[in-house]
Amino acid sequence: MNHQPSPTDQSKNHTKRNLIIGLVVLFLLLAAFGGSGSDNPTNTTTNPSASAESSAAAPAQPQAPKTWVKVAELSGTTNKRGDVFELKGGKQRITYTVAGQYSPYVNIYVPEGNSLERDGGFPEVTMASVSGETLMYKGAGRHYLDVSGNGEWTVVIEEER
Repeated sequence: MNHQPSPTDQSKNHTKRNLIIGLVVLFLLLAAFGGSGSDNPTNTTTNPSASAESSAAAPAQPQAPKTWVKVAELSGTTNKRGDVFELKGGKQRITYTVAGQYSPYVNIYVPEGNSLERDGGFPEVTMASVSGETLMYKGAGRHYLDVSGNGEWTVVIEEER
């Protein structure tokens, strides 16, 4: 006599099979991705004599302190445009002096090698009769100094190198 499984037995078998397949897939996923996290420390062995040799072979040179290097300077009593200068990408500052009797002012532009008339731009500094300095944030590359002003003014651009 053949015994046919009842529909409830088939359903139980089907559920067990799906559960087993799901667990196998979950296990494979954990095995594949669980060990690749960056939080896990890696075992590395070092040879103490090799590191001592390398430190003795190349003594650490102390870094020379960075200093401000003048890259552009412009003075005048009316509008003026300076020559192209190169920035290396270091910290930059603008130092300025504006003086005069009849409403002195200065607008300092530092375009990136383009034409201020053609491309437009915003001043880095706009000042009346005063002296001071401010930091500037330009990328490395070719720039020039364009100053519109009235009165006696001096503008210096420096970069920390």
